[in-house]
Amino acid sequence: MEPFFVHVGSFVAVIVYFVVLGRAADPETGVAVALPTALAVMTGYMLWARHVRLLKQFDFGLWTMFAVGTAAVHGGSEGARSLFASYSPAILFFTLATVALLPLLLGRETFTVFFARRGTPAWQQKTRDFVVINRIIAGWFGALFLTAAALVTWAPHDFRFSIVYPNLLIFVIGMPTQLWFPPLYLRIFGPHPPESVETAILGMPLTFDAKAAGEARATIQFRVTGEEGGDYWMRVGDGACESSEGEASAADLVIHTPDAVWLGIARGEIDPAQALLDQQYSIEGDSAILLSFGEWFPSRS
Repeated sequence: MEPFFVHVGSFVAVIVYFVVLGRAADPETGVAVALPTALAVMTGYMLWARHVRLLKQFDFGLWTMFAVGTAAVHGGSEGARSLFASYSPAILFFTLATVALLPLLLGRETFTVFFARRGTPAWQQKTRDFVVINRIIAGWFGALFLTAAALVTWAPHDFRFSIVYPNLLIFVIGMPTQLWFPPLYLRIFGPHPPESVETAILGMPLTFDAKAAGEARATIQFRVTGEEGGDYWMRVGDGACESSEGEASAADLVIHTPDAVWLGIARGEIDPAQALLDQQYSIEGDSAILLSFGEWFPSRS
């Protein structure tokens, strides 16, 4: 059921609203029925989503839109009745823009984090890059939602401006952003210096130079001691690099290191060769692999 709550559920009430409004003979009379109906559906959905712990910011934004609209229309505001009757799609997109942009202005978690967490490893969620990338994408969606609202407002009764162009903006231009923007950002700016040994090791594939590695194949085991101690492994082969927690089978190189030492190496604050000579960390196995790190992971040399 999670895909329903993540991708569809929030907009069931929106669909109900426009179906009820579209069936009304008079739009201004229709909103008086459509708004409380959608509010009831949205409230029920949010209780269900809360029960399964899948509430998100869009849910609160849409509920507020229906609640304010219901209160205004049934409170006797002719202006609100006319506004919802003529510009409901614009109000919807403006609400979505507010959900996207308000957390940015307040320095709070953006709506994109809810979705990003479902496709991002836990260690990446602890990085500065995760925060920055999500804030940029949230701002981008906010701009798209505002543009969509402006298009609808410009020609609210033109099918192209009220439905076609806004949805092309969101689904064709906006939705693929989460696929192409993060790797582009990291390729242009590179990852921020790691703030923990976990992100330092597990994030090494982000700076991997496949061309420099060529046909090299190696499995490296990290045994980390200290407050952030743990076991991690990394595998290079076939022009790719992967990393994970735990123990690897048949490691070609085992690195024994305190957490602070390897974090310092990853941040460029400690020279790895000198640290090895000073016995700040030790290795077992093929030392030539360690010498290749500077080429395979250039930003960490």
